[in-house]
Order: sequence, then structure tokens, then C-alpha cells
Amino acid sequence: MAPTMTLHECCELMRANEIKISEPILGQMIEEGKFPFAVGVRRKEGAYIIFRAGAVRWLEEMLGTECAGKESE
Repeated sequence: MAPTMTLHECCELMRANEIKISEPILGQMIEEGKFPFAVGVRRKEGAYIIFRAGAVRWLEEMLGTECAGKESE
């Protein structure tokens, strides 16, 4: 499993955990530094580095339970 994930994969992971979010909004939040597991810059299209393990840990901490969908990521 790769240590990073795409914006689409991260969005799908959040949706699997009942967090309704779109890719444009998730990208904007990453660019604004809202998530500790990802960095991004705005260009014509956003460029992101999203760390898979960090995203799963963050979700589990925020949800207070095991993260759904982490096996498929």
C-alpha cells in the first residue's frame, strides 16, 4: 500500500466514514492547512501530498472509533 493517497482517495475515505465532503472543498481545506496529514498548493489544479496513515489516524481520533474503508485504501 502506498504511503500517500490522492485527493479522490482521501475524499472517498472520508465519505466511507459518513463525512460529506467534495473534492474541491477538501482540496481547499488542505491548502488552508486545516488537516495535519496533508499539504497542498494552489496551481491551475491543486497539488497535494496526503499521508495515508496520518489520514486514518486523524479520522479515528476524530470519530472515536475504527476508521471504515482503510483496508481498501
